[in-house]
Amino acid sequence: MTGFIHKSTISNLLTIPVGVAYIKKLDTMKYTLKLLTLLLIILAGCTSAPALPAPTATKQNILFKNTVVSLTFDDGDADNYLVRSSLTENNLRATFYIVSGFTNSNGYMSDEQLRDLYNDGNEIGGHTLSHTKLLEVRGAELKREICQDRSNLLAYGFEVNSFAYPFGYYDDEAKQAVVDCGYGNARAVSGGPETFQPADAYGLRAMPYIVSDTRFPKMTRYVTEVENDGGGWVIFVFHHVCDGCDQYAIKPETFFKFAEWLGEQQSNGLVVKTVGQMMGGK
Repeated sequence: MTGFIHKSTISNLLTIPVGVAYIKKLDTMKYTLKLLTLLLIILAGCTSAPALPAPTATKQNILFKNTVVSLTFDDGDADNYLVRSSLTENNLRATFYIVSGFTNSNGYMSDEQLRDLYNDGNEIGGHTLSHTKLLEVRGAELKREICQDRSNLLAYGFEVNSFAYPFGYYDDEAKQAVVDCGYGNARAVSGGPETFQPADAYGLRAMPYIVSDTRFPKMTRYVTEVENDGGGWVIFVFHHVCDGCDQYAIKPETFFKFAEWLGEQQSNGLVVKTVGQMMGGK
């Protein structure tokens, strides 16, 4: 029997490699199936889970308890009339200090435009007859600049109680002339914020001039910082309302945005009044 291999032995030898290959193939298929199953579970989880809503921006509003804002415009420039609709739409009233000698002339508002503003509830105040630096005139001329200005505005039918010093310049003689001419208060151009009971009704302190590079965030910061410091009276001083026409100008879109913000903050306790309202008049 030496050298002879039984056929059953040959059969066993042939089937062993085939069996090993088959087992390996099954193992591979099982592993692949597991991967597919896991992938399907992941995909099912992604598609069946409810989509989360995208985060939306929210306005961070401060609760105002002790802050009043007054918007004031100096000179009566023609472009000031642009703010009329923005004021009314946002339930705001402002004080317009008018150089009456310039009224109805080129570059300045007409008496009809002033009357529109006044009828809307805005205040008309005096700002001298010809925008004179009051430290450079004395005596009768000083009184003429202040008194005749008020007389002109009264003749238009306005109640006139508030005054603003041109360029912010004044001394005791100028202050006394303002009193003698019948004004109940006078605004300067610096030193703000003011208190609710000003130490000097004829030297009301205002925030720094709003100029061409004053941005919206800075304006809102003036207001919020006063509230955060305990509150007070924030008096803004505007001149031109235009895009680049003057150093002392605010862009219309910047003012409109600020007016809208002020309007919104009134529902959070912010109060906006004219200077006259704060000082006991219109």
